[in-house]
Amino acid sequence: MSQQLVLSINNASDYFRWCWLQDGQPQSSASGNLDALRQAIGDLHQQVWLLLPGVKVVTRELEYTDKEKKHLRNLVPFQLEDAVVGDIDDLHFALGTAAKGKVIVSYTDKDWLRNIFKQLTDIGLEITRCWSAPTLLPLSVQSTAEADVAHASEPQVGASDGDVESLNTPATPTWIVALQEGAVNLRFNEQQAFTLPKGHFGIALTMLLQDQGLSENLPNLVLRATSEEELATLQSLLPENVAARVRSQHVVDEWVLDFEGSAINLCQAEFSQRLPLERWFKMWRGVGILALVTLVVYVGALILHISKLNKENVTIRQQTEAVFRTVVPHGPSDDPERKLRTRLADMQPKTQTGSVVNLLAGVLPIIANNPDITVKMIAYTADNGEMAVNLQAHAFSTIDSLQKSLEAQGYKAELLSSSVQGDLNIARLKISKPL
Repeated sequence: MSQQLVLSINNASDYFRWCWLQDGQPQSSASGNLDALRQAIGDLHQQVWLLLPGVKVVTRELEYTDKEKKHLRNLVPFQLEDAVVGDIDDLHFALGTAAKGKVIVSYTDKDWLRNIFKQLTDIGLEITRCWSAPTLLPLSVQSTAEADVAHASEPQVGASDGDVESLNTPATPTWIVALQEGAVNLRFNEQQAFTLPKGHFGIALTMLLQDQGLSENLPNLVLRATSEEELATLQSLLPENVAARVRSQHVVDEWVLDFEGSAINLCQAEFSQRLPLERWFKMWRGVGILALVTLVVYVGALILHISKLNKENVTIRQQTEAVFRTVVPHGPSDDPERKLRTRLADMQPKTQTGSVVNLLAGVLPIIANNPDITVKMIAYTADNGEMAVNLQAHAFSTIDSLQKSLEAQGYKAELLSSSVQGDLNIARLKISKPL
């Protein structure tokens, strides 16, 4: 079963009351200063619902046009500029549900609220909801009666059955009045409420009735307190004409509140719930440090390995150059490995070319059988096993006859060039033995 921590703060911001809710019902409560609260929650991170004192939060109803609805958050502060004391930039505004051209606005001192949030965040509390305390008084008479832990009085003496039935009449509103810590809390609609000292409550209630146009049609009142004595005190604070409208009185636990109602949540704008980056950082800091150390070690080992390989590469190059100089004592030494491989390839026998002796032994006798032919030069290429022969004869037909004789003996004879110089024909034959 889930538990929720609810925290209430007094006007001076140095004294707290807190309670654990389980399935919406108060289980245990305590109070104390910030140090006591820190000790109570321990080192664990907690999400908390925060209740602000009603004297610190003001609620107002404002009107707007359809064109202004999309820009209400920006326009609302300027509508209140002439109605508030001080600079509107120093106030934090939270909006209720806008409907039918009207919206309820709650506002409080921004620096004061920012300081509260910081104090609680520093001890590991994450504020997920924030309300003005009097706006959580339950408007439902039935739910209040069900939560009554000590007393539910009968209707006031002299009240008729019709008066009791009028409690549920839609035309007659129901206001909730509660006495707590010497101050009176009054919730008079879904999203509007206030807190006043006991001495000012009677006058404030009369002025509110006039402002709401209810001086003739008085609302029904439900009184709440934590003891019979406080109920009696609260009853004595009411003007005579209003006291007759009290329909029920209840001694209830102070934490029995309307947490799921339509009260305005002040966690808006800069105070809205954000990603808990700081909490995540604390949770994953150890893992992050370990990952960082692992990365540093890995990079260090990689650098050492690269340095070792570079040294080995330099040694191999020095050895390669030393071998190269034993073959080529002088000259440039760039890319000695390639040059050595070229030298070695030149020295390897070409198995596909056959033997030059066999080629000469087969070709020269055929040439010798033609006395008119004179051999001027013979060139042999070992790479492809071809022999180039420069010849001269008095008649070109002699050279052509030699070519046909070579082909008849199984050689490949190709005439590369021919020319005439005086009475001599000069030709160049390329002769090879097919494999």
